[in-house]
Amino acid sequence: MIRVLVDGLIAALVAPECARCRALLDRPLDGAACPGCWAAIAPFPSRVCARCGDALPDGGPGPCCGTCSVDLGPIGSARALGPYEGALADLIQACKYQRRPTVAAGLGLRLRAVLEAWQVAVDVAVPVPLHPARERERGFNQADRIARALGVPVASALTRVVRTPPQAAATAAERHANVRGAFRLRDAAAVRGKVVVLVDDVLTTGATLAAAAEALATGGPERVVALTAARAALARR
Repeated sequence: MIRVLVDGLIAALVAPECARCRALLDRPLDGAACPGCWAAIAPFPSRVCARCGDALPDGGPGPCCGTCSVDLGPIGSARALGPYEGALADLIQACKYQRRPTVAAGLGLRLRAVLEAWQVAVDVAVPVPLHPARERERGFNQADRIARALGVPVASALTRVVRTPPQAAATAAERHANVRGAFRLRDAAAVRGKVVVLVDDVLTTGATLAAAAEALATGGPERVVALTAARAALARR
């Protein structure tokens, strides 16, 4: 009852809008997106590559791609909620560029089902860190907000020591070169002997996740896997 009253008060006084469609939110305490926009996300089908998580064609060979189109480095396997398009891309962009951090928490809640279906016995989630200067500019790290909604222990075991240039226009080779040595392990005890899931918002070429996993590997984890909210189309060319 108290939550309903607070929702109504916020809706009446602030009139918050959905981060995607701009509809007024009836239940702003549930986050910055409306139920219709969450429902519009097109998830990956259940049949995906066992290594890179890309959708496999109906009737095609399995359980893996013929050749995975991303370089995951020391990461054993990866999964994502869906392709980086439509409602999912809109919500991720709103989270980062409109500074709507509750969207990240909503993504993390939806990734719980992906993690459960994956059946990987994860011990700890490690969010991919932003460079401190970039995190100050944004006000939060979306990967951290996603990780903390997964329902597993979270360790901020990595730090980003290089502020990399924007990657949007870079080739796969340039992306890997840009992030080489960008991360450093600061808490080896948090990952030693454990199954670690690296968490980020988007998987494109795998460069950032692979570089982060290389830093994690110095701490002696049992295994490193990766979980992202979305997978960009570039990664599937």
